[in-house]
Amino acid sequence: MNIPLLRAEGIIVTKDKTEVLVQCDVDESFYRLPGGSIEFGETAVDAIKRELIEEYDLSLDIGKLACVSESIIQYDGKKRHDCTLIHWCSIDEKNKKTYVHKENSKIKLIWRTISQLRERPFYPEGILHIIVSENNNIKHIRREKEYD
Repeated sequence: MNIPLLRAEGIIVTKDKTEVLVQCDVDESFYRLPGGSIEFGETAVDAIKRELIEEYDLSLDIGKLACVSESIIQYDGKKRHDCTLIHWCSIDEKNKKTYVHKENSKIKLIWRTISQLRERPFYPEGILHIIVSENNNIKHIRREKEYD
C-alpha cells in the first residue's frame, strides 16, 4: 500500500507581493516553492525552517497557513500522493539575493516577479492564483495527473 507523502513549503514574498523567492534549476525550466518532507514529530513550520536552513542557510519568518495542496500523480505505472502544507513566509528584504543549494549547485532560490512566474511552469499548479489573491482564507489545491 502506498502512503501519502507529507510535505511543507513556503511562499516567500516581498511585503508588496510583487516578487516571490522560488526554487528552480539553473536553466529556470520551472519554478516551485521551497520546502521538503515533514519528518515524524515535526510540524510543518519546523520542517520549512529546517529545510531552508539545511539547503540554503536561510532563516525566515513563517506565517499562517495559506494552502493545502494535494497531488495525486501516476508516473511509469506507479501512483504517488503528496499532501503539502504551504505557509506564508517572509525574510528581511535586505537579504534579497539568489541562494545556491548547498548540496546541489544546479538548484537555486531566485527572486521572480509575478509576470516572470507566469512564463514557465510553477508548482504546485494553481499556487500563483493564491499568491496574487486578495482573499486570505486558507485554500485547497487538488490535482490528479498521469504522466507517460
